Amino acid sequence: MRRVLIAVALFFLASVGAFGQQTVRLIHADSLVGYSMGGDSYRELMGHVRLEQDTTLLQCDRAVQNLTSDVVELFGDVRVRQDTLSLFTDHAVYSGRTRIVTSNSPVRLNDTKRTLTAGAGIYDSERKVAQFFRNVAVRDSASSLRCDTLFYYRDSDSTIANGEVEIVSRANNVTIYGRHFEDHGKRKYSLISGKPLLVQKDTASDGRIDTLMITGKTLKALRDSVNERFIAEDSVRIIRGLLSATCGLGTYYSADSLVVLQKNPVVWYEDNQLTGDSVSVFIRDKNISRVDVNGAAFAASQSDSLTPDRFNQLKGRKLTMYLRGRKVSRIIVESNATSLYYLYDKEKPNGANKVSGDKVVMYFTDGKIDRISVISGVEGDYYPENMVRLDVSGYSLPGFVYHKDRPQKNGLPSSWK
Repeated sequence: MRRVLIAVALFFLASVGAFGQQTVRLIHADSLVGYSMGGDSYRELMGHVRLEQDTTLLQCDRAVQNLTSDVVELFGDVRVRQDTLSLFTDHAVYSGRTRIVTSNSPVRLNDTKRTLTAGAGIYDSERKVAQFFRNVAVRDSASSLRCDTLFYYRDSDSTIANGEVEIVSRANNVTIYGRHFEDHGKRKYSLISGKPLLVQKDTASDGRIDTLMITGKTLKALRDSVNERFIAEDSVRIIRGLLSATCGLGTYYSADSLVVLQKNPVVWYEDNQLTGDSVSVFIRDKNISRVDVNGAAFAASQSDSLTPDRFNQLKGRKLTMYLRGRKVSRIIVESNATSLYYLYDKEKPNGANKVSGDKVVMYFTDGKIDRISVISGVEGDYYPENMVRLDVSGYSLPGFVYHKDRPQKNGLPSSWK
């Protein structure tokens, strides 16, 4: 009779706290044993155990509940459910006072269309905040993420990941690496920092695989109903096939296959260097088709490998470079257009021509200048070789600078694979 009274008292204590607060309540167990130890009251629950507190449901094979501290230790096929969230593990501890479940065992979490696995985890059912550690992996219908540690805020649909972060977007074949990642789902905004690197592998129409690589101090993604944008800021470096670039701000519009470079952009394509206030790179049929330079536009290319100090130059307010079959086919400069190009006679230097007009068109064959056409308002000068060789740099157009910091793949951050 005494054992029955103790069991009834323990069950009552589990349902109502000392101050009338709701504690962890037992719904079902195949068997129950109550006992006292160290001044605390316990009960051991066996078989198809189900407990609940507010909207949180706990299930397991076996549980030990400290009725004094309102802490439950859960063993075997542990399941924690709260509305659309389900957490699975083989061992966990739940506190009725803090409403936090902790597991140092491998965990799996499902929430709507998102699945997460990790080596350990903590879930605060009151604040709806989860923390996960060790080999964290998240997957949904469009993307996947790997990292060392992760915070998941359910109410704001936000994720913060740290460590060796890798995000794969299957929709546009983009992989992003970094050390710190934030995704704010309701704001449709993401940020990655810590040597971030964006990689997009693409197969061009001719069968070649081109890889777009973008890095900077930070990378951001803005998702809206019109277009997804990737924004690289500060010390930006870009490589795609034969094109390399540096700038302070770069934006990649994935749906339009357009890259816009601002803040001191420098673009290299084959032997050509382009600079200006802003540069737009257009990709068509997965090949670079055109490069537009606006404001203080300048193009330069080494005139001949045997004379490395001589650079053919074009400048104006607007410049457009057209490509055909991955080769530069022509460059058009408009508005106050001026060109400087060096002449050769049987591969020997033979002076330089400086020509200006309303528009200058430079035609290329196999990547080398073939001819130049000047339209309207033509003015020109020829400088003989005996004058040019005395001061080659003195004949350069105003504003000419040849940059030697062209990005190379081996200079970009390594991936975390």
